[in-house]
Amino acid sequence: MKSIVLRSNLIIHLFALAHVAIVLLFAVLGISDEIALTCLTVLMIILVAYTCRLPLDIAAVVALLFCFAGFFMGTKGAEWLTFLTQNYPSYLPNIICTFLTTEILGWSTYFIARRLKNGNPENSIEE
Repeated sequence: MKSIVLRSNLIIHLFALAHVAIVLLFAVLGISDEIALTCLTVLMIILVAYTCRLPLDIAAVVALLFCFAGFFMGTKGAEWLTFLTQNYPSYLPNIICTFLTTEILGWSTYFIARRLKNGNPENSIEE
């Protein structure tokens, strides 16, 4: 169990940093980052679900739902943060929102997987 938590922790934090790197890179290049961030989010969710041995069909549903949620949280959160960070670089709200959204979605995936596995003793997470 400890190994699964550590692997999930590593996956989630590395993907949060990768999301931030994409936001920065695409901001410098002046390119829209939605497609790249969506692909990274789906990959993170699938990897966390795979690490927790969640069935692929459930992982796919979680990934689909969380992509919509992530897009909404990221765009609306960045709009809200823009008011608080007016004296800072324009990409700062996007960085903050992207990092926090990725962490929330990653850990939500982990806790959903853990909850589903713990609810069915035949599929309990074991190492």
